[in-house]
Amino acid sequence: MKPYLICHMCTSVDGRIMGARWGKWPGRTAGNLFETTAASYGIGAWIVGTTTMKEFCAKPFKLPKPKGKIVRKDFIGKPGAKKLAIGADRKGVTHWKSNEVDGDHVVLLVTQRVSDAYLAHLQAAGVSYFFCGKTDIDLPLAMDKLARAFKLKKAMVQGGGAMNGSFLHAGLLDEISHILCPVADGGVGIQTFFDIPGKAPPKAAAHLKFMSHKMLPGGVSWMKYKVVKRRD
Repeated sequence: MKPYLICHMCTSVDGRIMGARWGKWPGRTAGNLFETTAASYGIGAWIVGTTTMKEFCAKPFKLPKPKGKIVRKDFIGKPGAKKLAIGADRKGVTHWKSNEVDGDHVVLLVTQRVSDAYLAHLQAAGVSYFFCGKTDIDLPLAMDKLARAFKLKKAMVQGGGAMNGSFLHAGLLDEISHILCPVADGGVGIQTFFDIPGKAPPKAAAHLKFMSHKMLPGGVSWMKYKVVKRRD
């Protein structure tokens, strides 16, 4: 069981995704384009990796020692939440003073590597968390838990290249929404749409089926694709 997953990203023509230095298109930056087009879907759940989640949490602070041993089971801080800010945090490095990001309930995908002090901190903040592996995030398991716990039907993957690549490699993406800006980045080491670690496999991660295309002001293209599952 899993939600329908759409990976929505804004890139340069060479696939880079860090658009802060790309300039503007009729008054809109890459960030504006990303946010407004994502909002048009009306999906109340978004998923990011640890690096992106750090943009929304509090500054790190020393965690007090918990009063007792924390039972290692999933915790839901806001049952029935309809809007979710979902982040992968396998080591427990994001800190929270609230269980919301702009009104969206924070849900973390953690591993057994996190400390009891960190779990106590999340419970005190009312942040939901799910155990999704021993040392690394088991994405299929994470999606199953999210779907069951929150009756989640759709979610938008908006991570960095590694997070997006992990979802694609695991065969979990159903659709790709691509905002293509008329700029060539050329930056060495800049993240791309999908970054799958290790040596390049002999075959592409997935084939795509064209769904739609829309031109936006300033020569920006918005393309949507269905992800075709391989049968290798």
